[in-house]
Amino acid sequence: MSDDEGAGGSKPAAGTAAAANLYDSKVFLTMENVLEKLKLLNYEISFCAPKHVAPFARTAFSLPAKNPSVQFQHFLDMVSWLCLEATQNPSTFSVDKFDDPNTSINKMMLALRDLGFGLDFSVAKLRQGHGEAVCNVLDFLCEKALGARGFSWGSPVHEEPAEVEEAEVDEDADMGDIADETEAVVEDEGVFDAGVGSGNPEKGDSDYVGVDAEAHQIIENTIDPLLWKTELERVGPRLKTQSATLGKEWRAHIEQTKEHEKTIQAVLPDAQGHMKSISAQILEAVEKMKAKEGSINSQMDSVRSEYEELKAQAKIVNEKHETTQASVGALTSSMTDLQDQLDEMKEDMAGRENSATDTSPLVNIKQALVAIKGDVQTFDLQIGVVGHTLMQAKPKVAKLRTGLNSGSAGAESKGGSDDDDDFDDQSDYH
Repeated sequence: MSDDEGAGGSKPAAGTAAAANLYDSKVFLTMENVLEKLKLLNYEISFCAPKHVAPFARTAFSLPAKNPSVQFQHFLDMVSWLCLEATQNPSTFSVDKFDDPNTSINKMMLALRDLGFGLDFSVAKLRQGHGEAVCNVLDFLCEKALGARGFSWGSPVHEEPAEVEEAEVDEDADMGDIADETEAVVEDEGVFDAGVGSGNPEKGDSDYVGVDAEAHQIIENTIDPLLWKTELERVGPRLKTQSATLGKEWRAHIEQTKEHEKTIQAVLPDAQGHMKSISAQILEAVEKMKAKEGSINSQMDSVRSEYEELKAQAKIVNEKHETTQASVGALTSSMTDLQDQLDEMKEDMAGRENSATDTSPLVNIKQALVAIKGDVQTFDLQIGVVGHTLMQAKPKVAKLRTGLNSGSAGAESKGGSDDDDDFDDQSDYH
């Protein structure tokens, strides 16, 4: 065999060991004993009915449940109830809804030590809410509770078998009929023997099988234990019983109704007496309060009248205050309007003063006059330059006219004289 085969062969062995530990017969046997002891303690009525819990199944605390928190809470409630039954002291172990699981388990361990339980397992096993440790704790507490009630296990009592009376012999009976019946029975036995085995036991035939020999044979197991445990591990969770809730059964409702009726009948007389005494005390206290109130009112009449006068005066003063406050508000608003008008007038006067003392328009006019004077001087200079140029050009024009032809001299001299006159006129204008 190779190493791989050896490793592969170890895995089924490990799974088989885990299955054997999970479905250990000792755990189931302990849980069945616990359930029987709880029935002796009448836990269906004393524990299940008040808490509205269904009776536990045979595997309630031996196998993990679908909801571990609910299973753990049921375990804590059961331990608390058993401790109360064993010691008649509610403070031995009580479940507080605000405690975490670790605190509850520690309190339980202290209570078990006080009761003399030998703790040979870890605390984590109790925190699971199922398993061998949980069943052992419940079994121990059940024994303590039964011992507190004075219960003891006795030896079983077997009933004596009734003596069979022999029938009287009728000597006058017909012997012929008895002989016929005996022969018929012998024939039937022969037919049965022929059907079961055809051999002869006296001759030692191997194919002969007697009825008595077959009935006394040892039954041998033909199923592989490994296959049996594997199949049990596969279908085990499906075999859990689904018990109906106790609160939905009409019998439980009837029992609860009867218990409530008994409780009411037992408590009602005392409660009525207490209520009557309380009612008398209340009436007496009311009468005392009325008398005390009357005396206080008579003593405080003068103070009350003085208080009413002061209250009326305070009311008048408050009205005057409100009227004065309203007038002050109106005057304040009018003062605010006048202040706004005064501010506007001050701004207008300041603007007018600024415009009266402002010399900027005069400065602008003076600057404009200086600029105009400069322009006039420039134009005069240009006119003088142009007149001087024209005066210099006039002799030149005269010289040009004398050099023209004689035929056109008269016309030109005439035209030239006209031009000269015009030129002279222009120079005189300038």
